Amino acid sequence: MLEDRIKYSIALLQKHEAVALKMNPEGFNVQFSGGKDSQVIYELCKMAGVKFTATFDCTTVDSKEVLQFIKNKYPLVKWHRPEKSMFKLIGENKSLPLKQIPYCCRIIKESQGANSVVITGVRKAESRRRQNHKEVTMQCIKGDDKLMLAPILDWSTKEVWEFIHKYIGHYCELYDKGFDRIGCICCPNASYKTKLKELTIAPRFEYAYKKAIKKCMTKGNYQQFKDENEVFDWWLRGISIKEYFANKTHNNFGL
Repeated sequence: MLEDRIKYSIALLQKHEAVALKMNPEGFNVQFSGGKDSQVIYELCKMAGVKFTATFDCTTVDSKEVLQFIKNKYPLVKWHRPEKSMFKLIGENKSLPLKQIPYCCRIIKESQGANSVVITGVRKAESRRRQNHKEVTMQCIKGDDKLMLAPILDWSTKEVWEFIHKYIGHYCELYDKGFDRIGCICCPNASYKTKLKELTIAPRFEYAYKKAIKKCMTKGNYQQFKDENEVFDWWLRGISIKEYFANKTHNNFGL
């Protein structure tokens, strides 16, 4: 089954290489995060013999383990450093990024790769909202076209790990520490449990987020909360403000 997946993905990449080269002489743009899925698409591009460059979008809220892993194991990956840190963006937007309003992704990540075919590690198995995702989609960024290609869209998590163990042989140490996802510390799309676990390995980010929240509060936002600690607790839980206070009133959080 895995070999069939590999053959299909390689054929898909080779099929779209001409378009990629027409849009950008450097070929495909591989979105590399240091996570297991990005490792697979990176290796598949090598196996397919297609022309590509891999880019890591540094968000300023990445764990040191991920940063070190990419530096050590993927020295050819190009780093894109944002003009503004996550905390600067929070201050300018006067609010934290939410699952419904992920302005951080739009500004830091989605703005990259214009006028090129971008390869992503998106998989249907990752979440329900990705079940209707297509292998090929078109985006327009400020008037520039961006073709999105998902060569491992139908791969299972088991197949991803089987591929890594068989063809790559290394991965970020965070997976051995119990993490099943690698990304921004306290990403709005992550579960509450995952966020808490992330803060155990990167506690400095809790201070930084709370400092940014305090600035938001001085600008008039989050006035229904008593302090930055309560705002941070609400944000980590990923629920509505109304639901948060209802649960707190009934002591459903066990606080």
